[in-house]
Amino acid sequence: MLLLEGRVQHYEWGGYAFIPALLGRRGKARKPHAEYWLGSHPNGSAIARGEGGRVPLIEIAPDLPYLLKVLDARQMLSIQTHPNRAQARRGFAAENAAGIPLNAPTRNYKDANHKPEVHVALTPFWMLNGFRPWPQIVEILDAVPEFRPLRSAKSLRALVRRILTLPEPTRILEPLLARLRSEGAVSRQDPGYWVLRAAETFPSAAQDRGIFFLYLLNLVALQPGQGTYQPAGVLHAYLEGSTVELMANSDNVLRAGLTSKHVDTRELLRTISYAGEAPPILKGEPAGRGIRVYRTPSTEFELTRIHLSVASTRRRVALGPVILLLTEGEARIGGIPLHRGQAVFARDEAYAIEAGPSKVEIFQASVPAR
Repeated sequence: MLLLEGRVQHYEWGGYAFIPALLGRRGKARKPHAEYWLGSHPNGSAIARGEGGRVPLIEIAPDLPYLLKVLDARQMLSIQTHPNRAQARRGFAAENAAGIPLNAPTRNYKDANHKPEVHVALTPFWMLNGFRPWPQIVEILDAVPEFRPLRSAKSLRALVRRILTLPEPTRILEPLLARLRSEGAVSRQDPGYWVLRAAETFPSAAQDRGIFFLYLLNLVALQPGQGTYQPAGVLHAYLEGSTVELMANSDNVLRAGLTSKHVDTRELLRTISYAGEAPPILKGEPAGRGIRVYRTPSTEFELTRIHLSVASTRRRVALGPVILLLTEGEARIGGIPLHRGQAVFARDEAYAIEAGPSKVEIFQASVPAR
């Protein structure tokens, strides 16, 4: 068993407090801490520490099929989707053949892998997840006066294509923003609240087609311990809050809006899923005292939340590669003393989790049992 030191990603939308507090870094320079990566992805491999010194995890576990993250959204993330495996392989090969550098801002595919993902909220959490059912969308088009030019669309696919190819979205969005500003503050349950938040965050919001999707996608509020699963093709966005996220080991993102980054409309339209339904809210399936497993169809990862009471012990076995992240309390895992924010890596070994003088919460990333 090895102690892990993750990699912080300082994206602009990140918070200033949650991840630094988790990692015990209070008093550091005021810089956004958006994500804390624990995995072996080339863009941010964790460091393993043991008797042999400090070694990048990618050298120890280059075949690690998942990436574990803590994410803190102070500002809204882009509305995005992820490709399936075939799309990722094709797109990665095509961009390589075209000579597009991996770090180019116009690059869609950073690797050849798909990126299904599951997450579990650590704080009250707001997000968009998948399209609303078509009858609800029709009602919204009728209720929002500025959307009158869109009402002729006869299907969700036609509506999305029309939105993404509008020559002048400002003709709709400028009047919408003006009306919402004049009406004043609204509830977080209202898409208009997030439209105004987007206008504060993105100076070019009146030209950003992502605004439309704030109305078309399911608005989801999660409490700590609840989560969702995002398979390939599902448009989604994290709006506010902190969460633990587990995904296939990939960094492939196709964006639809609410971003200053590259938007490839043609490629995006190839990947979007048009299923219109409310996403299932995951609460975890009981798998022993204090243990909940957030099962998904993925064959590459499984997320488990473990709660221990004061001075209690659980004995477990790592089948394949396992990462354990302590999010509350103090504990010894495999004999290694940990405080909040620390993590360990194990592979094919038995170990004990021993809780300290307070309750303990641990998130475990593993490969599903076959």
